[in-house]
Amino acid sequence: MNTILTVFKKEVLDTLRDRRTLLTAIVMPALLMPLLLYGISKLTSSIMEKEENKKLKIALLDAPSDFSSKLDTAKFEIIGGIDLEAGRDQILADSLDAMIGFATNYQTKIEEMKSGKVNMWFKSTNLMVKSRLSDVIEEYENKILESRITDLNLTKDAIDPINLIRYDIAPKNEQIGQMVGGFLPYIFIIFCFMGCMYPALDLITGEKERGTIETLLTVPASKFNILLGKVFTIALVGLSAALMTIFGLILAVKFLPDLPEDILEAMTNIVGIKFILMLFAMLIPLAIFFAGVISAMVVRAKSFKEAQSIVTPMSFLVIIPAVIALLPGIELDWTTVFVPILNVALATKEIVAGTIQPIHYIITVISLVILALISVGISYRQFSKEGMIL
Repeated sequence: MNTILTVFKKEVLDTLRDRRTLLTAIVMPALLMPLLLYGISKLTSSIMEKEENKKLKIALLDAPSDFSSKLDTAKFEIIGGIDLEAGRDQILADSLDAMIGFATNYQTKIEEMKSGKVNMWFKSTNLMVKSRLSDVIEEYENKILESRITDLNLTKDAIDPINLIRYDIAPKNEQIGQMVGGFLPYIFIIFCFMGCMYPALDLITGEKERGTIETLLTVPASKFNILLGKVFTIALVGLSAALMTIFGLILAVKFLPDLPEDILEAMTNIVGIKFILMLFAMLIPLAIFFAGVISAMVVRAKSFKEAQSIVTPMSFLVIIPAVIALLPGIELDWTTVFVPILNVALATKEIVAGTIQPIHYIITVISLVILALISVGISYRQFSKEGMIL
């Protein structure tokens, strides 16, 4: 055990001297969440404000005078002399925001107290256009409806017999789990993997390339102890990267008051001691699993560049299960609980929501521990071969 600790301390010191590793594992994860949340918040509010205040260019086809006269000229610019085909082409070319066309028999239908057909052409990629024009048409429709109610001596209750009241009884933490519970594990799993990747490249392939691994093998320590010292160092850096992501999340909650209220409330409820401890119990074996798998792969490489080409495609294998966890309907059950990475993402989402079943969580941790041991065993088999490490 003392030998493993000695190797571990030596590798940690070497890793801390590597600026690239520190940048990837400490600085970037800590800054990512505050910058990401702040950037998304500012960008979203800026775009929505810009689109809300934008003066829309719209064309009207056969519009009745009582509709066109009610349009706020400060918000809408009416473009005349446009037919249907020209209007569609201009919308596609972004020289026109939308076009509203009234059927030729519209006015007759309205006078007969029937439904008049109104068409609206727009591009869904142009934000707020549909909702702003829909509000105008709805307001116009309500005025026609009020006039009809008065003419027929009716009340609004007479034509609206059902007053549907909806109650969302889903607990707040479940709503939060759906909102951000799937996104968070995607972030810290990726950084955990990246945090393991760079020190693995340096401590194994880098030492092979520099020739220092031969010197290390001459010390009175078994290859297994040397490998464990390296694997634990790699896992520690990966774990630190994941934890720094959570630390960045806490910083964002504490020092970014401009975040939207729903996001701020969601983040505040997440960063509790229970969540961090339960997450930590999954991240430790996950980091060791990453460290073992990456070590087993890079030990085959003859150079740092070759090792990078081997490990880089692995990032896609890590991303895919994390992305699958974001899909609706994918839950932690007796099938997904054994799928590495996916089980961590799903378990995190349910921990946030407060719906995690203890047995599922326990099996998730146990399966991760078993996978971590298997990965270290595979890595040791590769490390034991003289042709691999020399």
